[in-house]
Amino acid sequence: MSGAVDDVGRRLPADFWRLWSAATISSVGDGVRVAALPLLAAGLTRDPPRVSLVAAAAGLPWLLFALPAGALVDRWDRKRVLWGVDFGRAAVMGGLAVVVGLGHASIPLLVVFAFLLGSAETLFDSAAQAALPVVVPGLLLERANGRLYAGMVVAGGFTGPPLGGVLFAAAAAGRADP
Repeated sequence: MSGAVDDVGRRLPADFWRLWSAATISSVGDGVRVAALPLLAAGLTRDPPRVSLVAAAAGLPWLLFALPAGALVDRWDRKRVLWGVDFGRAAVMGGLAVVVGLGHASIPLLVVFAFLLGSAETLFDSAAQAALPVVVPGLLLERANGRLYAGMVVAGGFTGPPLGGVLFAAAAAGRADP
């Protein structure tokens, strides 16, 4: 018991805060995507079921891949997974930007992009959670897990979606001006 008392005042290590920052920033991006892709779809079609396909495609990977993603990150180097997934997501978003910029966006393409980004999210989030015991001493794990999860929820659920809406509106306003 004395070890627990000694660790109560200990700070979380710098490696935790780097992981927390990466996970929180990535979650902001996930939240932006959750808002912006359906808005983009709504700009392409007025058919609500087709717009909802884009949103559903982003969530479907959690049903299909959450458990396999967890099993995979338990076998892989988590730091490489985190870096690789974020580089992959950046490439997919770059591809989406090119497609939209060239005026070739379509609902089927948005469904594919949403599914790819949602699939990557399952790997990233699983790897971030699995990396915690590596970067945080056991007695601080509960506190670190709470902070990591809170950062991801606030960023992905409360910060990212409004930011995605604002960014989408700003981009749409920029295109509307001559």
